[in-house]
Amino acid sequence: MPRLTAIIPVRNRSGTRLRNCLASLRWQLAGTENSSENSTEVLGDELEIVLSDFGSDPEHAASIVALAEHFDAKVARNEEFGDWNRSRALNLGIQHASADYLLCTDADMIFAPNFVSSILEVHARRPRQALVVCACSDLPQRVPERDYALSDFEWLRAQADRRKSIGTGACQSATREFFFHARGYDEAFVHWGSEDTDMRDRALAYGLELEWISDRTEMFHQWHPTSRYSRLIQNRKNAIRYFFTRHQVVKNLDRWGNLG
Repeated sequence: MPRLTAIIPVRNRSGTRLRNCLASLRWQLAGTENSSENSTEVLGDELEIVLSDFGSDPEHAASIVALAEHFDAKVARNEEFGDWNRSRALNLGIQHASADYLLCTDADMIFAPNFVSSILEVHARRPRQALVVCACSDLPQRVPERDYALSDFEWLRAQADRRKSIGTGACQSATREFFFHARGYDEAFVHWGSEDTDMRDRALAYGLELEWISDRTEMFHQWHPTSRYSRLIQNRKNAIRYFFTRHQVVKNLDRWGNLG
């Protein structure tokens, strides 16, 4: 059984950025030489990857399947073609996860080679008590979009700029039990919402404590054009919903993902 499932929501992303994300999850190094139950050593079959394909068009869907086969990942395909809903895409992936601990992230990240072992170390030390989060650094537009290998990591680190805003997105790791109790991310956040910040506050209300791993590992966001600010009215609606419901642990009362 895997110890950690990484869940990556995607729609029409099947190129270089996703390949880099998957490659970086597969270049994870052993955290220790001890293979005991509480070890942070990462073996291939202990890290499960779920690509939650939220309505990609046929060309991209086929490429996502090919990438999944190459990097030994699972695809959770859902035929939804309306507005992008990252919360719902994450929830569909959560429901296909097998591990006791989950990592909810994004398709445009590159992870340090000790990233997964750093998450597992927290969960081994504080079982079922932590929401593991990490600050993000940005790779600027001048960094070429191409496939990167582990040998490129130090060069990427030298190019990256740490975000001034710490944030808690692209790395939220807690128990599968917690995500199922909360009924996943709030699917009322449409397009780009406040789903990560909302989940942070709900996890705190549930009784989890934030554990930052930014002092021991890193993750880089690969530059790309964004549509995050293209629907300001919807973003405002999301912000209002977040303000009034952020301490409500259980959401999506009628349905979440594919579950009632």
